[in-house]
Amino acid sequence: HITVHSPGNREHVLAKGAPPEKVTVIPNWVDTDFLKPGDKNNEFRKELGLEDKFVVSFAGILGYSQDLDIVLEAAHRLANYPEIVFLIVGEGVEKPRLQNKAQEMSLTNVLFLPMQPRHRYPLVIQASDVSLATLRAEVKTPVVPSKILSIMACGRPVIAAMELSGDAPKLVKEAQCGLVLPPGDAEGLTEAILKLYRERDLCDEMGMNGRRFVEQHMSLRVAVEKYEKLFWDLTNRC
Repeated sequence: HITVHSPGNREHVLAKGAPPEKVTVIPNWVDTDFLKPGDKNNEFRKELGLEDKFVVSFAGILGYSQDLDIVLEAAHRLANYPEIVFLIVGEGVEKPRLQNKAQEMSLTNVLFLPMQPRHRYPLVIQASDVSLATLRAEVKTPVVPSKILSIMACGRPVIAAMELSGDAPKLVKEAQCGLVLPPGDAEGLTEAILKLYRERDLCDEMGMNGRRFVEQHMSLRVAVEKYEKLFWDLTNRC
């Protein structure tokens, strides 16, 4: 028997010839005790002096696949909104180029921060009003980036800019926990950020939807129950 963590992965395995009755979807789980909603005006936000700002964050690997150029383009388009600040938190091969580009674009609304210790990662997401997950158009994969589950677990809305046929945009839509748009769409990203900036109640609602969804479908407890049921069903066939 084969377990996969998303419907798109199941379709891939079936296309390779696996019998449908031998492939089960059990989503990756997220630690809902470690990653959970918290005070937005926490120590992380206060350290940066962002108490009165609308914080848009990207936290993770700063590599080629992540297409953070559209984040800088959105920041440029939102330069006339001093309340909106972008946090780009992490390390990666693209970081020096992105920092140079931000400087050339005179982006005063973008802060680059180093990778944070694991125990501070929840504070980064909790301090955000919105968190981003972006991938380049050529990254065509059904895999759901783990950062999306982390954002949902922390009760913050997701804006996902990536190939719409993948499982991640479908998850965001099913959970009603954020907004999705095609990869490379800087204008669409700008409008999505503005929508949540202007509609704070929707922002909060989407965050709560995400938290509720992972508790019901993607917690460790739920995953263990699904594996126990699968093992029980398989052993009873013997």
